[in-house]
Amino acid sequence: MLTMAVSATLAVGGIARAQTPSSGGPPDSTQVPPPPVTAPAPEPERPVTAVPPTSRWPERVPIGTPTSAPTDQPPQTVTASGSVMWWRPHPGAALLLGGGFEDFTRSNVRAMTGGGGTWDARLVAGTREIVGLEAAYVGSARSIQTLTNNNSNLISNGVEGDIRLNLPLVSGTSLIEPFGFIGLGWQHYHVTNTPAFSDVASNDDVMTLPLGAGLEASYRGFMVDARFTYRQTYLNNLLSADPNGGRLDTWGVGGNVGVEF
Repeated sequence: MLTMAVSATLAVGGIARAQTPSSGGPPDSTQVPPPPVTAPAPEPERPVTAVPPTSRWPERVPIGTPTSAPTDQPPQTVTASGSVMWWRPHPGAALLLGGGFEDFTRSNVRAMTGGGGTWDARLVAGTREIVGLEAAYVGSARSIQTLTNNNSNLISNGVEGDIRLNLPLVSGTSLIEPFGFIGLGWQHYHVTNTPAFSDVASNDDVMTLPLGAGLEASYRGFMVDARFTYRQTYLNNLLSADPNGGRLDTWGVGGNVGVEF
């Protein structure tokens, strides 16, 4: 009996030692293994874009190389409202009609005549250029007193051509333009109701040298101008009693309205 009890005790102790894992031995088959560790999936490769090197110095362009493609479109201007206004530079031309006041500069002629009204028609070329041209018809009428008749009138009609120097100041469709001019012309003077024996000739043809200055303005094709004109005359024969024939030099102021195209 004693032998059987010792044998049972040794058997129980061996089973307990078999169930307790030793620190240095292999793991028991009854232990749960740890979950496997998986490596992260690699990210897909992104395409590499070549970036050109930057420099603070501009690229040198050979002389004669066009910097932009040629275009047949005229210059454009964007207005405040956002609309695009096309504008092509042009020399400009105008047709003007007007009138004004004129008087003689010589005292002997001025004493015989009154102040005169004038009228004119002008064709202007180069209103938006530095140098322009004018062709004009000019006329005037005033009273004149002779020794034998106080009811006569002195009437003139003529033509002249001028060369102009302009200072065009353009803003969109508006134009402000100071100008000066000088030219050459011809005028025919006629005295009405002239008696047979008079100190004044019935007709006289004179050569004129007009010169002066003015200011012109245009907006959307409507044009106005104001000008001062001095005309020096040559070949005067109106006053037979005057050794110089009565110089018919005049000064005048006037204005014109018309259209620019």
